[in-house]
Amino acid sequence: MRANVRFWVWVGLSLILSGCGNNGGGSRAIAVIEISPNPANLEPGGKVQLSAVARTASGAAIENVAFSWRSGDPSIVTIDPNGLATGVKLGVTSIIASTLARTGSAPVGVVSPNSGGTNFTVSGKASYEDKPFNEAGFTGQLELKPIRNTVVNVIAIDGFVTLATSSTDPNGNFSFPGLNNNLRRGGIYLQVSTQTATGHPTQVGIRNNLSDRAIFAMVSSALDDSTGVPLTGVEATATASSGIGGAFNILDTFSSASELIQQSGPCPTATEPAAPCVPPLLVAYWEPGSAEGTYYDDFQDAIFICGGGICVPGSSPGDTDEYDDAVIAHEYGHFVARHFSQDDSPGGQHRINDNTQDIRLSWSEGWGNFFSSAVRKSPFYVDTAGDGTFSFNLENYTSPNFPTADSLSNKTIYTTSEVAVAGVLWDLFDPAATILEPTESHDQLELEFNPIWQTVLQMKNGSATPIPASMESFWFQFMANQSAPKPDQLKAIMRERQMKLFPPEDDAYEGDENLTPLLNDGLQKHTFYRNAQDPVGDEDIIPFKVVQNQTYTIDTLNLTNGADTLLTITDQAGIPLFPESDNRNKVNYKNCTVNFLGKSTCPPNDQTTLSSSITFLWSGNSTTLIAQVEHSPNAPPSAGRLGAYDIRLSQP
Repeated sequence: MRANVRFWVWVGLSLILSGCGNNGGGSRAIAVIEISPNPANLEPGGKVQLSAVARTASGAAIENVAFSWRSGDPSIVTIDPNGLATGVKLGVTSIIASTLARTGSAPVGVVSPNSGGTNFTVSGKASYEDKPFNEAGFTGQLELKPIRNTVVNVIAIDGFVTLATSSTDPNGNFSFPGLNNNLRRGGIYLQVSTQTATGHPTQVGIRNNLSDRAIFAMVSSALDDSTGVPLTGVEATATASSGIGGAFNILDTFSSASELIQQSGPCPTATEPAAPCVPPLLVAYWEPGSAEGTYYDDFQDAIFICGGGICVPGSSPGDTDEYDDAVIAHEYGHFVARHFSQDDSPGGQHRINDNTQDIRLSWSEGWGNFFSSAVRKSPFYVDTAGDGTFSFNLENYTSPNFPTADSLSNKTIYTTSEVAVAGVLWDLFDPAATILEPTESHDQLELEFNPIWQTVLQMKNGSATPIPASMESFWFQFMANQSAPKPDQLKAIMRERQMKLFPPEDDAYEGDENLTPLLNDGLQKHTFYRNAQDPVGDEDIIPFKVVQNQTYTIDTLNLTNGADTLLTITDQAGIPLFPESDNRNKVNYKNCTVNFLGKSTCPPNDQTTLSSSITFLWSGNSTTLIAQVEHSPNAPPSAGRLGAYDIRLSQP
């Protein structure tokens, strides 16, 4: 038999509807409306008188409050204007008492006049309606998917007593043999919760808000266990139109993300070197109409999913994320990075076409974007909204939101672009040739998730001088983990996104800089990359000729990939001749941070802010001087440790 489905937020045995607002200020403000009896039971045709009391936050009763009454399902229970409820047919619904600004509710169950069953079985399958999407948004079709590994209760309507608790299996099936309800009047229902079963390695719970912290549950229509008819083949379906389907989709997406982590190699410990990576309990918050989300809160270690309110200042209401799998899995990526690796992101707003991001932010968001695609095995990141769909493709860096040819691809470059970071990781993960990109000369790797995850695991830094997590950190660790020629193949993938950091291809002068003078009005391209064994700490030595009584400018420009230069001009013996130049605007960003408004005070990694410039009049004899360029010791944490730059000699 197929069970019709309704849904409620539930706490214990009480079915509740959230109230909002109050009926005024002061000590008489209504904080809660209590209904009694709560819960209530009656038979078809039977009657029960309900009463309501309004109370303040301190619990004091408020007199002379008028209530209006209604039934959540009049086909099960009707109620008159005075609160007199009448049973119609077997089932469970809520009776709601309201003032102008506050509501309260209580469950009312209609039971059979006959005794419940003895030694009977309830079995079937729990499913939810998913909303498939493509790059353009939702397809308009619905797909039935199993509700996996979640808590299921069998509830006796008479007294709202839990007869048994079990869980669905990976296919959504459940079975309760040997049930007894013969000490009560007949009538039971199923309660399928948005919470994974206790003891299951995937631990996720979807709650409504921080105040109630109520677990969502799908409540089936009533089953009559007093008739002797077998209660097998029960189909409980959480529909998309009812609203509860979205909560189960959130649960399912988080479950898939957790399973990917668990299946991807060990998380070694001192006592268990082969221990699997089992994520801790994730609590996520979502409810229809909520404006809280979508984001991962590392302080509360919780994920919030937008339920249709204005979740981003300036956005339109009605944007819900409960069926946006890409968005949901992205936030889980932040969750696992915090627990298993390192995430130093300062947070804040970010755009997919920005390639001057804080290198910590570009890694954090890039990892989240990639992780989302790895969970779903799709390069498309899709975020639907009431006023249009936002999407981009990690395979070819295109987006319907950037319709001009190559308009997004030309922007998603450097280690300071979150989409470039995500695309590099995706190229490591995916098949070298795909339907979307049948030939990619730069992409010769097909590693899937495990080697990437194992590299990310080892990026966790417990030293006294922590190194921020970034695309550079990933590269260093990947290079240490992988044997040749895979590091060279990763270089090719990175270079395709203009992460040009590695000599000799990206710095033709590395190793023989003294032999290649910088010409007047000339330009040289360099990187801060010393060698494969010790990449950090490169110092470029660049000779140039000067003539007596001439004015010169030496400057760095076209900085990319998080470069921050410090420029010193010396004689051939290495003695500095002029004050060194750090940032040409003379501002020191070394101690930039996130201010009390939650906004980063660090500079963008653009092409000039962290560049250097020295202008001087040379009064000595014609000679060769040396420009020494190194990574600035005053670099802000938003900059990289490597990076690329150009150096120029000119005469004003």
